[in-house]
Amino acid sequence: MKFYSLTKKDNTDDKTLKAHFDSGHRIGAVCVADDYIFVKKRLRTYFIAYKDADRIYRRVRTYMVNMCCEQGDLRFDYIIIYKDGNELIEAELPGEKAARMLLDEIKEKAPSLNFAAPERPQTEPALESA
Repeated sequence: MKFYSLTKKDNTDDKTLKAHFDSGHRIGAVCVADDYIFVKKRLRTYFIAYKDADRIYRRVRTYMVNMCCEQGDLRFDYIIIYKDGNELIEAELPGEKAARMLLDEIKEKAPSLNFAAPERPQTEPALESA
């Protein structure tokens, strides 16, 4: 298995990463190991060390859909890895419970990380003067 770095700085041996990956706990496309977090996206497996990430947080998207009888909402949970003001990767998780369990597990492994989403800039609509 080949691993791809999210930061492009780490030259860790594939055998070492394979050992971390195999010992980690997998939830959906994300594997939480002792020193690294792995994300499977398409055919690649990306990794980042906890010490290299600035924040890891959960994003929830809700979509309104028309179902056979009525309207409903579909909810999708994602985990976001953030560094230096940039979103490195977004991975879909299997559900709300899995997302909470994953973040709790990451908090145990790396309590120094920031787990809150970055603040959005607050913009007010321009008022027309009459």
